[in-house]
Amino acid sequence: MLITRIIGREIYDSRGLPTIECEIVLDEKIIVRSQVPSGTSCSKYEAKPLYDGGTRVMGLGVRKAVEHLETIIGPEFINKEPNLIDMDIKMIALDGTQDKSYLGANTILAVSIAMAKAQAISLDMQLYEFLARLCNFDSVTIPYTMFNIINGGLHADSNLVIQEIMLVPMGFSSCRSACEATCLVNQTLKSLIFDRGLRLCTGIEGGYVLDFSDEFQAFDLLMEAIIKSGYKPKEQFTIALDIAASHLYSIETGTYRWNDGIELSSQELIDRYAQFITKYPIYSIEDGMAEDDTDGWIAMEKQLGDSLQIVGDDIFASNPSRIAMGIEHGLANAAIIKPNQIGTVSESLQAVLLCKNHGFNTIASHRSGETEDTFIADFAIGTNARQLKAGGFTRGECISKYNQVLRIEDNLARSLMGI
Repeated sequence: MLITRIIGREIYDSRGLPTIECEIVLDEKIIVRSQVPSGTSCSKYEAKPLYDGGTRVMGLGVRKAVEHLETIIGPEFINKEPNLIDMDIKMIALDGTQDKSYLGANTILAVSIAMAKAQAISLDMQLYEFLARLCNFDSVTIPYTMFNIINGGLHADSNLVIQEIMLVPMGFSSCRSACEATCLVNQTLKSLIFDRGLRLCTGIEGGYVLDFSDEFQAFDLLMEAIIKSGYKPKEQFTIALDIAASHLYSIETGTYRWNDGIELSSQELIDRYAQFITKYPIYSIEDGMAEDDTDGWIAMEKQLGDSLQIVGDDIFASNPSRIAMGIEHGLANAAIIKPNQIGTVSESLQAVLLCKNHGFNTIASHRSGETEDTFIADFAIGTNARQLKAGGFTRGECISKYNQVLRIEDNLARSLMGI
């Protein structure tokens, strides 16, 4: 199959902000599309998206990115067969910068994801199968799902400093049964909130937003919802946290601003996490230290690494070279993989394989500014990611990813039965 057209367009994400879509036409009849997400809480080490600037849509328009896609990238690939790896390499060369700031990481990723879909179709493969093939995996697995159940930090207008409190169903035989249980806990939590006469809002990643006196009140409410739903904490549900500590950190003082203006040293914050995991079934903490607090990461991994999944996001930014640094210095034992942080599917796969070769867990993740594109679900399964973060058990852009996992799980089950 030959690429006959490559089209870009400005569309809107789940926050109502502009983003870029790429459409690739194969043999003038088969159309594949990709849509690029973006983050609210971002690392300074991420590849740079391209925005128009100026006054239109607060400077966040992507018409320049669309122009680059159609006039610089597109002509290079017309009348060629889709080849993800070669074409990612070509786009990186066309950009010519370390951070993809010339063409824009959003521009390049839009083409990269669409190219992965196009090549999968040309090979008569499912997308997740194609990604697994690129990783030389003989089989795939369904990841544990990490449902964003309570929002705080930059993702919510509340006094909760923790950015995400996630519900992780782990004691279930399938993603379908895990989703069913999560549905019940989610609805029970909503009922508990209403019963207490509390104001209920939903954050930008689909979790509930409430004002809590402290994080312990949030944990206790979630524990109550799990137990009232008939499930056992730790055996069937665990909790994962995304602290997003870079936004709490002062480089000048080397301290973290917690609730009520409390200033904590790195060690005091680690001790606070130790208190959390002693009292609650917390399985994973993401970005527990700031992206510039390397000593804090080393101390946290040394103190808690044997009992906790310690996840690097901002500090790694899905960049293989930064993940390699983290592996060398013992900063964590897991990494978030967000393709838009690095800008190509190929480099995202490199990051995954580096993690797997060194015993790091991988968590495939969406962004807070999402679209209806379900690529990250196929990516999670195709790369054998241990976990998938796709937001709350609400909002269409979140649910679409979980529904795609259910479809793939059903297809894999039918294949095993020879149906």
